[in-house]
Amino acid sequence: MYTRELTVQPSDASCLGQIKLHSLLNYLQDTASLAVEDLEGTATELMARGYAWVLTRYEVELTGPLPTLDEHFVIRTYHDPNHGYGTLRVFEVVRPDGMPLVWAKTSWLLLDLAAGRPVRPSAHLPEITERDTTPIDPDFRDIPAFPQDGEVTEVPCPIRFHDLDTNGHVNNAVYFEWVFEATPLDLMKYDVRSISASFRSGARWGEKLRIQVAELPSSSENRDFVYRIINEKNEDSGAGTAKPRTLFSCSWEARP
Repeated sequence: MYTRELTVQPSDASCLGQIKLHSLLNYLQDTASLAVEDLEGTATELMARGYAWVLTRYEVELTGPLPTLDEHFVIRTYHDPNHGYGTLRVFEVVRPDGMPLVWAKTSWLLLDLAAGRPVRPSAHLPEITERDTTPIDPDFRDIPAFPQDGEVTEVPCPIRFHDLDTNGHVNNAVYFEWVFEATPLDLMKYDVRSISASFRSGARWGEKLRIQVAELPSSSENRDFVYRIINEKNEDSGAGTAKPRTLFSCSWEARP
């Protein structure tokens, strides 16, 4: 298991003093790269070899309070490359004393940049099987279907230049920012407890996207929402309901 210790910096702390979730997700992504850097090379070296990793699924559970400003925390990660074209990776965020704070599971595809298609990681990057591997359950929570009736909130998602990653797509953590800002809740009064994401296709510079949000009935005290990100061009083409680029579900809990 690869381990990395970090400290919440002022630039990563929200107005509530906790680490911003999108900052934490960026730390997880960077930790995944560092964990295999001496096996497959840096991100730049990997691209020079003709490959790039593409995220397809995300599942996050907040099991404790998010780390606060100046607080130390530890990220632990391991992966399971034995899923055909997919590679799974789990992250555990804990306090230095071992108290669990966040658990996350991700699924990735290795993309052959020249061919524009996924390839088997174990065949093209066999060195990644050498370390920090543990079997991981391939199942992810189902994202509930978007309700056919009820109130729907729609918010535009302008793609900014600095939203793009080195692959020219919107970075995965940016989508979580969109989800936060589009949720029709007082964010000073609610904390996210769990979130799931299914990335269907990447968004690029110049596209016009919007996010649609609907609340689900819930038998608990939590507020549960589903989200879908739509390309406005496809919606306006007369082709009917466009296939969503990305799907999310999120459970929110009232802050004490």
